[in-house]
Amino acid sequence: MTLSRNKKYLNKHGTHCFHNILLFILFSILTSCNIASDQGLSHMNRIHHAQVDGKQSTDDYEIINITQSNYRNFNKRKNPKRGQTPPTNSSKLYTDLIRPYDKLTILVIDSAEEGAFASSRGPTTFGPLEVPSNGIINVPYAGEIKAAGKSIGAIQTEIKERYSSKFNTAEISLNRVSRQDLTASVLGIARTPAQHPIQRKGMTLGELISLSGGSTEPPFLCEYHLHRDQKTYILNNNQITKSKLLVQDGDLLEIKQSAEHSITMMGSVRRPGNHKFPKAECHLTDFLGSGSGINITQADATGVFIFRKVGSKTHIYRFNIKKPEGLILASKFHVLGKDIVYVTEAPLSKWGRIIRDVLPFGQLQRASSVGL
Repeated sequence: MTLSRNKKYLNKHGTHCFHNILLFILFSILTSCNIASDQGLSHMNRIHHAQVDGKQSTDDYEIINITQSNYRNFNKRKNPKRGQTPPTNSSKLYTDLIRPYDKLTILVIDSAEEGAFASSRGPTTFGPLEVPSNGIINVPYAGEIKAAGKSIGAIQTEIKERYSSKFNTAEISLNRVSRQDLTASVLGIARTPAQHPIQRKGMTLGELISLSGGSTEPPFLCEYHLHRDQKTYILNNNQITKSKLLVQDGDLLEIKQSAEHSITMMGSVRRPGNHKFPKAECHLTDFLGSGSGINITQADATGVFIFRKVGSKTHIYRFNIKKPEGLILASKFHVLGKDIVYVTEAPLSKWGRIIRDVLPFGQLQRASSVGL
């Protein structure tokens, strides 16, 4: 009987003692950050008022109760980062003009019976002539002609003028029979990553992505790394869809998921962890009301927080969505990429733990090394 009573005592009181020891350790660490653990929302409010009165340091974080009168000051809509616009190399853009390595044929038709090119077998053909890298072709009976950068019509006229002094009855027809394709590639989270020929003038990066079936993620979740001429340019979706950036030969466009459009959810939520934006612009209620949102059986709706890095400081925005006003404010408040949303457990007695879990570990580490 004695052994049984001792076992019951340990089961009952041992766990309680261990809990007290754990709270004491957390209290020691967190008080060095000027935060007392296990004091709940009332202690958080005291910290907030102390910061407002200048009695407590706000170097690391600032607690801000979001109200109807102040929410516009903090409800900032974040514009997507606009990357540097990549320069274009005109020699690598698609053009209908003749370029090196095009292959040309020249047909000479002479209708005069005694003409130099008259033949019962039909037109006389020269070629195919490949345009060399210097762009100059050597045309029989006409000599050297600068072809690269000129239209087919302009080159044909120049050959005809040179022939007219010698073969005034000859008619000239110049044709391009083949050319070396310009190409660009799409990689990353494209539906069908591939290399594509650039087959017309004015082809844009957006059209190049379309050739690969678009991205596997919604466009607003993507960022685009353009590798061009040994440099990398990071572009946002607006630059891809609205700026009409032209594709050039050798481009490699890598589609990646952007970290600017995901947040972390913690605390009394159904699915803690990282979550992508469901649409281009999101408000707090878009996440709280989703399948990953508040765990109704455990959460206290008076303690919903957004942790956000603002410069060197962490802003902690508090919402009381138990009140209609707080719910309306949450439905208007923009959530930004890399935000941390924390829903407090009921009862609200875990503020110290929230700070420990969410603020950067290095900050607590520094604080503990000073205070212990």
